[in-house]
Amino acid sequence: MLHTLIAIAVVTLLLLTCSWLNYSQRLQSRNRRLTATDSSSHRRSKRIARDPEEQYIEGVGYVIGDLSCSYNARSPYIRCAVNPDGLCQDCRHYHQKEE
Repeated sequence: MLHTLIAIAVVTLLLLTCSWLNYSQRLQSRNRRLTATDSSSHRRSKRIARDPEEQYIEGVGYVIGDLSCSYNARSPYIRCAVNPDGLCQDCRHYHQKEE
């Protein structure tokens, strides 16, 4: 009877130890993931603009072109369908966005 109680106590202790180690490992992994995410977003916000018309919009990301134009594509790759490669400054197709 005593051997059975000792065996149950040892198994319970091992299970508790394994559970604690598993929880600790998951917590460390989560913290590393959060740290990596924070540092990568920090690096993105410090990025230097590659294009003279490039700007950052919260929730959208980097976009190029004049955002006051109704033809703006809100994309980091093309400005608009009318003038995808040219600069927005002095564009003859500029159309003020209606609010």
